[in-house]
Amino acid sequence: MAIQSGRIDLLCAICSIMLEEKNHIMKQSPIRRAIVKLDQKVANRIAAGEVIERPSAIVKELLENSIDASASKIEVFLSDGGKSLIQVKDNGWGMKKWELPLAVCRHATSKLVDNELTKVITYGFRGEALPSIGASARLKIQSNLRGSDDSWEIFVDNGAIGNIKPSAINSGTVVEVRDLFVATPARLKFLKSDRSETQSIIDILKKIALANPEIDFSLTDISTIDKAKLIGDYKFHSKKNTNLTLVKDPLGEANSQRMKQIFGREIFENLLAIKFSGPRITISGYISLPTYSRSNSSHQYFFVNGRPVWDKQLLGALRASYSDFIMRGRYPVTVIFINCPSDLVDANVHPAKTEIRFHDYPSVRSSLISTIKEAIANANTKTSTAVSEKMMEAFKVSGHNQKLGNNIRWNNRPQTLSRKVNSSQINEPDYQNALFSDISAKTFQNSSKELIKDSEIVECDNDKDHDLPLGTPVAHVHQNYIISQTSKGLIIVDQHAAHERIVYEELKSVWSKSLVTSQALLIPEIVELGDERVSVLLKFRTDLDRLGVVLEPFGNKSICLRSLPAILGQVNGSMLVNDLADELLEHKDVSVLEEKIEKIISKIACHGSVRSGRKLNPEEMTALLRKMEGTPFSNQCNHGRPTFVELKLTEIERLFERN
Repeated sequence: MAIQSGRIDLLCAICSIMLEEKNHIMKQSPIRRAIVKLDQKVANRIAAGEVIERPSAIVKELLENSIDASASKIEVFLSDGGKSLIQVKDNGWGMKKWELPLAVCRHATSKLVDNELTKVITYGFRGEALPSIGASARLKIQSNLRGSDDSWEIFVDNGAIGNIKPSAINSGTVVEVRDLFVATPARLKFLKSDRSETQSIIDILKKIALANPEIDFSLTDISTIDKAKLIGDYKFHSKKNTNLTLVKDPLGEANSQRMKQIFGREIFENLLAIKFSGPRITISGYISLPTYSRSNSSHQYFFVNGRPVWDKQLLGALRASYSDFIMRGRYPVTVIFINCPSDLVDANVHPAKTEIRFHDYPSVRSSLISTIKEAIANANTKTSTAVSEKMMEAFKVSGHNQKLGNNIRWNNRPQTLSRKVNSSQINEPDYQNALFSDISAKTFQNSSKELIKDSEIVECDNDKDHDLPLGTPVAHVHQNYIISQTSKGLIIVDQHAAHERIVYEELKSVWSKSLVTSQALLIPEIVELGDERVSVLLKFRTDLDRLGVVLEPFGNKSICLRSLPAILGQVNGSMLVNDLADELLEHKDVSVLEEKIEKIISKIACHGSVRSGRKLNPEEMTALLRKMEGTPFSNQCNHGRPTFVELKLTEIERLFERN
């Protein structure tokens, strides 16, 4: 038994030695090989992987080619989510016979003028789309040059280019892609379900259609012609077989018509138009009301010079624009077009051209934020239809027999008022208990006395009062909600939320006109950041001083933090400085510090506004409504909740089945 055990130990030792020897050999440097040029097929497949990730990437490239060819009508056909078939037909310029073999060769394009990459005005310009598709699938191109009687076709089978043959199409170009990734089954395995891939293609088509409202688009799934099918949000009918049709508006309202076609009437009714025109940049499009939002960012679209992009910096600017108005975890619906000279933007930073770089991003960011905020401010007496629809649903659920209860004070006084509302009659919020280190408590107190200041109510009849945006108060319900009558229906106002926004905007105005008081640190803090981050902090030293952050250089890689804004109270100085450095490197502004200060002001406004449960007399209710009408962003509170709900007269009549 001992001998057998010894043999086993010896065998294990031999195996261990052999394994160590093998590892030693593997760790040694491999045999040197000479540098050789890759085979063209291998090179094409490697390059194809950068462009052709999934079927929707093929559709994107082919749609862009059709648009660059001045097509006015583009049809897309697909089968099995694009895995079996993708066909794109257009009525564009078409190609000559000798251009077809060049079109399927790498780095051949008609879209670059004098090889100038800084002045690209077309969608495609790399000359990689068709060769990459041909290296990943079976590709057939048929084309007829506009005005020519002859049409030709060429076939590419996984990189092998065939001969040119006569074809039979009337005009334009037809590109057909079959059996995607047939030569690389490993990549085919990682594609998603047919339904997911089809939805991805629909999303791509919607983006490109939004940027080109003057072009007719259609998408048809021919996977199951005989069965009705639901794909995404669009109905697939057995007779028509077309699950998406986008036709240009013959009356000239191309943008709004395309928006309604893609998003539907409900979303379109809750959008605000934006427009900005600068010396070298223009911004236009639509943004949703803050009270109309989504649970994810899938309804946010950016277009730069007509090109759909997904840029983190632009998304960050959008978040900053809505930071004061939308609830946490909610996302606005946006379709924003940014146009600028081609030399101000670099579209050549990503193989699929989905990312861009602005040469002067800070000016683009500031213009975008100010434009969005101005549009929201101008819509301060408008709220989303979704809010009133929720209320209608609540009425339907609760039934018509439920009474309002006893906690209602009806305003039986005449609505025609001919005297001033004296602010001394209103119990003003007391700001003395709050800590205001950067601005004196007296300044805030004076500001609060102006929140509902003396209002001149001219003598007028009821009809004229009802024509005001927020109407005339007629009741106070449950000591928190103001019922107001307008010429079009009625409005229910949350007095605390409404006054909170008013107080917040007043305090922000006072803060912006005052210098932020610094609180000197008892022991200055040395923060090590590195060369680049120290440099950018010192570059914005003047702006930081204005916000109460006093910095001094401390060697090449560290800074000395001497003071912080007093309004922030106890704060981790090192963490704040690191956040500032990151923000300045990414956005080139001090918005992160401004946001921190605005959050403090928001808390002050919340505690200093009219509380729920406080009774308001008719004069106070009237003064609050008039103040809301003159305050920007008053249709939602600081936390993104709506401040009022509007019910149209037609909706009220529908509740009682009068129409």
